[in-house]
Amino acid sequence: MNDQIRAATQFFTDPRLWKVVAGCVLISAVCLAGLWWAVAAGVDWVAQQWPEWTGWLRYGQHLAGAVAAVLLFPVCFVLVGSFFQETVADAVEARHYGELPPADGAPFLSGIYTALRFTLRALAVNALALPLYLVLLWVAGSGLALMLAVNGMLTGREYFETVALRRLSRPEMDALRRRNRWAIFRSGCFIVGLTFIPFVNLLAPVLGAALMVHTVQRLVRTMPPPLA
Repeated sequence: MNDQIRAATQFFTDPRLWKVVAGCVLISAVCLAGLWWAVAAGVDWVAQQWPEWTGWLRYGQHLAGAVAAVLLFPVCFVLVGSFFQETVADAVEARHYGELPPADGAPFLSGIYTALRFTLRALAVNALALPLYLVLLWVAGSGLALMLAVNGMLTGREYFETVALRRLSRPEMDALRRRNRWAIFRSGCFIVGLTFIPFVNLLAPVLGAALMVHTVQRLVRTMPPPLA
């Protein structure tokens, strides 16, 4: 809980993190505006070719706009926010772990690859689990609990690897992850839980990255010293 409190406290007091959120909002809005323009252009073209479909096409266009506003914007925001995890991690380390040397970080293209890989993996796993979610939804809400657990596992691992590889080699990161699966899973569930809350879900990428920095630093301090 201390990790969550420290992450939330810095978010509300650190303008650097506000700038990340503002940037994510702007980029996500531009991406969705571009998507809306492409859909509208496509609808106009089809309506010109088949005028009798114009009514249905316009209805579908407005419905797609509503779906994009409600569902796609948070997804797009989370994807864009994952590109800024290095910025968030630098800000958290500067405030709370000033004794650390500069992190090597990850190359920009590697960050894009990681973000896309996580998004595609999450979409694929959730698509496969969707029938089970729907069935269990009627069993005391256990479908929601399963969704939280599945995505908590995926999110915790992805955020952990992104942050840990800033300062650890991959073998060191793997060893640390194997010893602390439960702590990483808990952090992942907390991040996913934020995405279930309207408006708060827009802060999940920033708060999640900040939380994972604290989690990784706490776990690193439990690592056994290297053999002489």
